[in-house]
Amino acid sequence: MSAPAEAPGAAGRAGLPATMRAARFHGPGDLRVETVPVPRPGPGELLVRVAAAATNGTDAKSLRRGHPVLLPDPPCGFGHEWAGTVAALGAGVDGFAVGDRVTGANSAPCRRCRPCRRGEPSRCENLPPYLNGAYAEYLLLPARLIAANVVAVPDGMPLELAAIVQTVACCVHGAEVAGAGPDTSVAVLGLGPIGLGLVAACHARGARVLGVGRRRAERLRLARAFGAEATVTDPADLAGLTGGEGPDVVVEAVGQPQAWSQAVAAVRRGGTVVLFGGLPRGDVPLDPYRIHYHELTLRGSYHHTPAAIREALALLAGGAYPFAELLTHTYPLERVARPLAQAAGLTDPDDRLLKAVIRP
Repeated sequence: MSAPAEAPGAAGRAGLPATMRAARFHGPGDLRVETVPVPRPGPGELLVRVAAAATNGTDAKSLRRGHPVLLPDPPCGFGHEWAGTVAALGAGVDGFAVGDRVTGANSAPCRRCRPCRRGEPSRCENLPPYLNGAYAEYLLLPARLIAANVVAVPDGMPLELAAIVQTVACCVHGAEVAGAGPDTSVAVLGLGPIGLGLVAACHARGARVLGVGRRRAERLRLARAFGAEATVTDPADLAGLTGGEGPDVVVEAVGQPQAWSQAVAAVRRGGTVVLFGGLPRGDVPLDPYRIHYHELTLRGSYHHTPAAIREALALLAGGAYPFAELLTHTYPLERVARPLAQAAGLTDPDDRLLKAVIRP
């Protein structure tokens, strides 16, 4: 990274516009692009000029039904996957300069709670407030985020690719939770952006990866390009690819009760099921006989860690996997609601859509 500016707190402020365009969440299904003031960074903060933001399943679900943690007090900013250039620095910021290309996460562990002290940052008790506001011309980054989860984008790496580092970091963390490694067979249920990222992250750790998805030829092709040795459309077919007993690990990346049940049914005796796709509270039809008598291990995987953010950036920059193919659509800021509404099922879906790049 470049050296810090000579006059922290003032660098880059001259020449900032007074207002910007930003997408604002007013309630379920109600996302408006409005003119708002450009924020000025306070002590320890950075202001980033957003070059690219990326849509994701969390934002799509939040647009449909709201979110008590991500969007606690509408109207508010929206979007949390981003990359851009530093436009201004608050007082006391070291390690960054105006013009630096950066990306990062939407949260940072507190480093003080008991899980953090145990070395479990994804379980931090104080992750909120989460960063929102990436669908805008400028994004203000808080000091805690800068200290842990803002990173420089390597030279030559497109910023739109860097914008999906959070998605990939969640997949990297999921592969770690799964214990993916050499001599391990891992099946990934669901071949959306998250599932494909999990395929790559598990393959990068040396696992034998199997992909399970619906009968979409393009998704099955992508799974193989991301490292899947084979693909099937029915989880029951996994036994035939693993000597009749099932994979060592099944990672559920669909977020549907049926998929949780299928994961438990498909894993081998003594195997591990990683429940990656989140569900609301309520009953989930899991087979208690199978879990108990076949000694299965069930694990949840949530969010990411600072180490995963950095590993994900390296995975994106390395070029071994075609992550750019996840970026299937590009929209200007004024049309940000279109791909989100399609992904959320609020309008007719576009089966080709994986992730859209929003260019403010």
